[in-house]
Amino acid sequence: MPNTMSKMIPDDTDINDDVIRNEEVVNIELTTDNNLNNENNLNNENKDSMFKNMFFSYEQLLKYIKEKQNDQDFMQRVNVASTLLFEIYRVLMGALLMVFVPQKCGEHVCSMNENINRDEILSKAAFGINIITFFSFLSMYFIETKRENKLINYLDVNRFTPVDNESVGNALTKLADDKKNKIWNYDYYYQKSGLISTSIFGVNAVVSSIVIYNHYLDSKTITVYLTNILFMGLKVMDVFDTVNTKKNVFYSAYLKNKVQFNDVDPDKIIKNEKKNDEEKNDEEKNDEEKNDEEKNDEEKNDEEKDDENKI
Repeated sequence: MPNTMSKMIPDDTDINDDVIRNEEVVNIELTTDNNLNNENNLNNENKDSMFKNMFFSYEQLLKYIKEKQNDQDFMQRVNVASTLLFEIYRVLMGALLMVFVPQKCGEHVCSMNENINRDEILSKAAFGINIITFFSFLSMYFIETKRENKLINYLDVNRFTPVDNESVGNALTKLADDKKNKIWNYDYYYQKSGLISTSIFGVNAVVSSIVIYNHYLDSKTITVYLTNILFMGLKVMDVFDTVNTKKNVFYSAYLKNKVQFNDVDPDKIIKNEKKNDEEKNDEEKNDEEKNDEEKNDEEKNDEEKDDENKI
């Protein structure tokens, strides 16, 4: 009996071990709970910071857009880029007449491949001129965009200053000589490239019309041919209207209503000119202050006289 009772009653060491184990389990559970809570808190903080950053970046984007809407140079570049895409489509349709005008091959409508790969010498020559016309206009567009970019960078559209040749020439004195020469040079290159492209386009229209007439399909042939010719003809007229001006009259090739650049961009004014303008402003302020002081002195003298008369 004593042995059995001793087995039933646990020792102090066993009790202590059990207590320690229970405490360890409780501590482990507490630490895991704390870790989970910390992870949840971190995740929530990360989500909050992410949403804050998203909101902040969205606000920044809105501010940037509003600022750029008031930036004349930026809006002009956007207009140029959007218009240039249409211009490339126009030159593609207007130059490659052999490819896009519907024509007849035997008893069926010619495919693009058949239009390009004909055995006739005149057809091959016409297609070659089509390609030359396309690249001549692409080179003209390259010069045109370079010219437009120089005008946007160096000049400004000012509704409150004169637009005649002499007035714009006087405004150009605020610009550095190398920048002025770049504007004049690109204006000259644009004029010459327009003349060359127009001449090639005229030859292209004549040669292509002969081949298209020999492969006439129906009224669609005439309609598409005339539409594409008119497409390019309007561009050619636009180029000559833009360039055939006096030396210091610079019209935009892309912006609507033929905007004229008639003043120097404030960022590109020569430093000496800025100093002169500041000095002029200072002189005007000094003159105004002197005039105010003289008026005040006169008023004081008049008041003193009036007081003496009263006495």
